[in-house]
Amino acid sequence: MHNEKLNQLRTLARECQSYQIERGLSDAKFVTKVSQVGSTKTYKRILDDADPLEELNVDKQLANYVAAVEFIKVLRASDRPPEPEYPDFDNIESSRAAVARAMSEETIARFVVIEGENGTGKDAVKNALLKTWKSSIVVVEATELWRENVNPALADIIVALGIRRREDDSGDSFKLPMHPQARLNTIREELCKRKLILLINEGHHLGPRMLNLVKSIINQTPTVVVLECIPKLLARLVGQNYEEANQLFGNRLCERVRLVSPSQDEIATLFERRGVKFADTKTENQASGAVATEAPQFGNWRYVVQVCREARESANGKAMTMDQFASAVTRARSRRIMQQKQA
Repeated sequence: MHNEKLNQLRTLARECQSYQIERGLSDAKFVTKVSQVGSTKTYKRILDDADPLEELNVDKQLANYVAAVEFIKVLRASDRPPEPEYPDFDNIESSRAAVARAMSEETIARFVVIEGENGTGKDAVKNALLKTWKSSIVVVEATELWRENVNPALADIIVALGIRRREDDSGDSFKLPMHPQARLNTIREELCKRKLILLINEGHHLGPRMLNLVKSIINQTPTVVVLECIPKLLARLVGQNYEEANQLFGNRLCERVRLVSPSQDEIATLFERRGVKFADTKTENQASGAVATEAPQFGNWRYVVQVCREARESANGKAMTMDQFASAVTRARSRRIMQQKQA
């Protein structure tokens, strides 16, 4: 009977995971959106067929996951699936090539910085890297807490690496070490097992101690460290911590990738792939050029996607004139201005 309930629980968890994958949500964002699944740790353990879940209240979790699946049914009826991402666009290609070079590097030059303004595709780059190196990449998101104290950062990295309950020789379960050095030793042991990519999102939240810690990880393990960040905030981090940053951004830097605003050519390609049709080539060029000019002001690719959606829905499969397209742009611009004010 117990095994039957475990199987039911894991079946429900996999239904939840299917929705998570469809929507491109990280574990952290998924458990926040669908709170019935519990913590990230609990969710991952239930998905792990090798975990006996001995100390979990299975009946309680069954009720929680039934509620989670019901909630997901409601979400499916209202939320949008993620916008398609295109691996042949320049920002993704250049980022993936930089990480590939770092992966092939045998020296300590295994640090990659990917910096871009909001909407230039940092999430798309992250998703592309996850698809390219499915079993070799670990993603963790830095927070403000990382700036002053390495202990929360070390704990987040341990969780991201999947280091959870283990039995030692005495039969005691693994517990998260309390002290930074013990946590670093745990991380170092895991990272030395094979070459991994440690992708740190929101990397501008690092402080001097974390810069030194990243340097130590590169020195002492075969790990490739990828930092995703906003340029101005990264410049402030480097300026305020020059000596620490200099050691990391010097001979440990493999490549620094700067994500650029959408180009006219890629905007035109996006229109074509999303089914936005124009009356003639001149109209298409005029439309893509106008959007490329406005994109940096209104959120880069987020604005382009919004324009594309408005144009596609209003045209309903028919070719658009420039006046019709201008109306779609006006609606998209208004939406983005409202979203920016709310943010």
